[in-house]
Amino acid sequence: MNERWKYQIKSGLPFGLLLPIVLGIIDWYKNSFSEAFFTFKFLISLLVFLLGGIVVIGYYNWKEKRKNE
Repeated sequence: MNERWKYQIKSGLPFGLLLPIVLGIIDWYKNSFSEAFFTFKFLISLLVFLLGGIVVIGYYNWKEKRKNE
């Protein structure tokens, strides 16, 4: 794995993990804990935000890093 992908994973992973958890906590107020976090909907949102965070946020951060060097 090259340096760019390592950096993208390192910078996009927190976004991809944090956002679905925050959305699950907000959903937890309406539903039970198991309905908020152990559903197929949560799993899909986690995967989408992980991939989106790594690809989009990570790529943007990589471009900014390269521009500043």
